[in-house]
Amino acid sequence: MDFDHIPKPKGIRFLTYPRSVTVVVYFTYRGIGLQETFVRHSLPLTDDTAGRLELERTLRLDVREATRLLKTIESEIKRQIFDLASHFPKSKKLKLFNPQANKPRDITVEGYLRRYLERVKTSNKAVTFEKNRLICENQWIPAFGKLEVTELTAGMVRDWVHKKSLKASRKTVSNIIISLRIALDDAVMDEVITTNPVRKLRIDNIVANSAKQSGFKPNPFSSKERKSLLAAMEGQVQNLFRFAFYSGLRTSELLGLTWEKVNFEERYVLVDQAVVDGELGPLKTAGKGVESRRVLLVDEALWALKAQRAFTQMAGGFVFHNPNTGQPWASDNALRRQGWKPAFKRCKVPYRNPYQTRHTYAHMMIRDNENLWWIANQMGHKGIEMLNRHYGGWLKESGTDYRPKIFSEAASEVEG
Repeated sequence: MDFDHIPKPKGIRFLTYPRSVTVVVYFTYRGIGLQETFVRHSLPLTDDTAGRLELERTLRLDVREATRLLKTIESEIKRQIFDLASHFPKSKKLKLFNPQANKPRDITVEGYLRRYLERVKTSNKAVTFEKNRLICENQWIPAFGKLEVTELTAGMVRDWVHKKSLKASRKTVSNIIISLRIALDDAVMDEVITTNPVRKLRIDNIVANSAKQSGFKPNPFSSKERKSLLAAMEGQVQNLFRFAFYSGLRTSELLGLTWEKVNFEERYVLVDQAVVDGELGPLKTAGKGVESRRVLLVDEALWALKAQRAFTQMAGGFVFHNPNTGQPWASDNALRRQGWKPAFKRCKVPYRNPYQTRHTYAHMMIRDNENLWWIANQMGHKGIEMLNRHYGGWLKESGTDYRPKIFSEAASEVEG
């Protein structure tokens, strides 16, 4: 059978044998041309027209997937992180690049976690690598490191996750799981296991109820506390937290705000990016349908940005900088440690997490009976359900003393 009529990019070929056809990829690594098998299919009988058409359809899909693989390989070679064994563990050319390649590949959980960390180290910022290293070395390796990946079951991970959730929040547990899930995806790719046991888990069905409760329950600052806390700050730190109190932005969004997103004339900021673990990326809500939002600037927020102009606007880029380094804040941890906590030591305000600035903003808006859909939009929620979930008590309280504006208008007409 002849399949030459099927379009193929350079680097992909079909090798046809009496009983099979093989899709192979060609590339050069360290000056050596390599031909590696991507997939092999048995040929249908000569008179099996339907079988031939189905095979042709499958080969076209194979070409598409092989093309993606080839691009990945070329990128990894260029970045000097290519590992032949990770893509072709059965390659006959392994011993050309690694004298130890004829030895069995380490298929323990620790082995896959270590190789995952090597990848993170060369393709992410140092802060991201360190975060993942600590998770792997302090959590997964002690728990399952010595097991071969073929021995690890979904049930084992399920029980570990549930036990962990008795002392940690759902968010913490969810973040811990990521590294193991990606590492075991590699084992599936290597065909050491057929399915990733972690991907069978549904975290909300596993974690304890206590873990599902937010660790940062709304505990807004009073007007007196806000004034006292801001008075204990100065310069850029004061500007940042004054803006935080009166804009409702998340900490990651504050760190990701750039001057080009600020519109003084129309009094709003465009919030469409955030800094997480030192890396600028999309909003937390981007995957939930809220990729950006315009936050209108009340007087205090506008005042804070105008005061900040003298410090960083000429340089452009990020609005808020660390006054100790002259550079944008590296992370929320640095902001908390160097900008937030020191202020509490200089005043008598009970300590709360910086996220309470956002809760304080919500409380002020609800207290003043602002439109709930407007508040939800300003805070980046898709609807008012999140407001009710987090601030239901405040909503009920604000409704108790609420009087429709029409009452005031009617009274004015009578008096007139």
